[in-house]
Amino acid sequence: MENKQGEIMKLPEYLNKESTHITSSMNTMSLLGISLVWGVMLDLVSPWWLTLAVLTILAGYGSEVRKRNNG
Repeated sequence: MENKQGEIMKLPEYLNKESTHITSSMNTMSLLGISLVWGVMLDLVSPWWLTLAVLTILAGYGSEVRKRNNG
């Protein structure tokens, strides 16, 4: 991207730094999956909901930010 003078615009340095934020694997998606599993175990919903439960647990676990190993 160029500005009016033809110079390339750069982002400030603080926006280029990698995040050091560490999160756990518990979020809304994984809690929804666990709730669906409990619903099946207590015979409150049909066992067909287990397919959605597995997908939501995997999506919730995989969507979290992990700290990268620098080693």
